[in-house]
Amino acid sequence: MPSELDTRLFDPGRINLLIGILLFLAFLIINMLRARAGHSFFIRPLAGLQALDEAIGRATEMGRPILYMPGLGDMSEVGTLASITIMTRVARKVAELGCDLEVPCYDPMVMAIMDGVARQAYREVGREHDYKVGSIYYVSAQQFAYVAAVTGMMLRDRPAANIYMGSFYAESLFLAETGNLTGAIQIAGCDKVTQLPFFVCACDYTLLGEELFAAGAYIGREPVQLATIAAQDWAKALAIAVMLIVLLLTAFGHPELRRILQVS
Repeated sequence: MPSELDTRLFDPGRINLLIGILLFLAFLIINMLRARAGHSFFIRPLAGLQALDEAIGRATEMGRPILYMPGLGDMSEVGTLASITIMTRVARKVAELGCDLEVPCYDPMVMAIMDGVARQAYREVGREHDYKVGSIYYVSAQQFAYVAAVTGMMLRDRPAANIYMGSFYAESLFLAETGNLTGAIQIAGCDKVTQLPFFVCACDYTLLGEELFAAGAYIGREPVQLATIAAQDWAKALAIAVMLIVLLLTAFGHPELRRILQVS
């Protein structure tokens, strides 16, 4: 006979999860209220973001283009949204220095939005007429057809800087290794954990995982985004403190406290 279904509305074995969720919601609400009140948030400077200006300056001095790749995600990918925000800073700096920018896109919708972002950036610095129509273009929605086209361009045009920001998959090693062979300075940011080792090995600077999202908030300076990052940092700090305290007390003869970290 099949066992009877558990009709309990709440599982006592997961009380720690409930407490964690409630605490995170409290942190989020507190920081959103602080953001609305005009409180400023500190976000640790990211080396990859600080290197963007260096890479664009190098490309300008060498007279070579900058290659910006927004990944293979569509507009439903959070990594793509962060990439669009970072593109705003890159396009604005490119417009100020007057160097060339190439943005090969995998998705037509992403291409259209990237084009609008770049035009707006040029307009903001008063160089709208310097924007080169066609510098942001659609390549292919086939993964390795896109890779073949972009790596071919790397070998022909020898960009001074390659910037990878967004969602990348199996093509990450092909792109990063080819760019490394050309001697370009490479800056990457990816939200796919399985692809990060390839970028770390082949690129000069890498934004690791959620640093890509923090970069978008850092550049955009949107109060709600900054409040969310602050809430996450508070939650991480609390989790680390709880784990250290439980491990320490367990070592001193209180093994029953390990249940705090267990989920049934």
